[in-house]
Amino acid sequence: MGIAKSIEAYAIYQDYTENTELFIKKLSDILNADFIVNTFDIDYNLLHKRDKLTAYSKPNRYKLNICYYESGMPVYELTLPINYEDEDSIELIFHSNKSVHIRFLTFEHLWDSFIGRLKFDILYDYGDREESIERYKKLRNEYIRIFNTIGIDSIFIVTDALYQIENIVDEETYPTLIFSDIPRIAKEIDNLTSFDLEEILQINKVSEMSKDFIAEPSLNIAFIDNLNIVI
Repeated sequence: MGIAKSIEAYAIYQDYTENTELFIKKLSDILNADFIVNTFDIDYNLLHKRDKLTAYSKPNRYKLNICYYESGMPVYELTLPINYEDEDSIELIFHSNKSVHIRFLTFEHLWDSFIGRLKFDILYDYGDREESIERYKKLRNEYIRIFNTIGIDSIFIVTDALYQIENIVDEETYPTLIFSDIPRIAKEIDNLTSFDLEEILQINKVSEMSKDFIAEPSLNIAFIDNLNIVI
C-alpha cells in the first residue's frame, strides 16, 4: 500500500469495553449477527481454535478478529459487507481510547483522483463526473447505514500519507478522545483542513465550489462526514 492511495477514516465509538464477551454480545444484538472469531496475542499467535463461531443464533455472520498488543487491551477488527462496485467490505478497528480506524472507503483507488474529481479538475476528466459522484454517494449511503446501526455519528476521512493523526489510535498518547479532537489534532500537527463531505458532494458547478477547497493541495485536505443526511 503506497502513500496517498487508500482512503480511510477515524471515528469515536463510546461503547468500547475490554470485556470481550460484552463487546461481542452488544455487536451481535445491534448487527443481528454471529461472528467468526479469531483471537491473537502480541506475536499474532492464535489463542484458540481457528474461526471460532459465536452461538447467538443470529441470521448474519461476520468476521471479527481480537488482537492484543503492548497495552494488553483488546483491539477489535470487524469486517462488514457492503454493496459497492469497488469494494465488497469495510473494516472497523476499535481501540481502547474509543477511537475507530475505518479502512477500505474506496471512493477512488487514488486520493488525488478522488480530490481531482471533486474539484472538477480537468486532469481527472475521465468518464462522467456525475457518474463518479453518484458512485461516491452510493458508498456513503452504504457506510451511513452501517455506522448509524453501530452508533457512530461522525467520521473524519483522510488518505494514508504518514500523517501524525494516524497515531490517534494510540491510547498512551491519546488516552481519552471525543470526535472534535480528531480534526483539531489533524489541523495542529498535520496542517489538514477539514471540509464537509456532504456539502462537497452536493455541488454541481465549479462556480459553486469553495475557493478554499479549490486552492487547498490534495494532501492538506480531509473531510468530516456527520452521517445524518442520506443523499
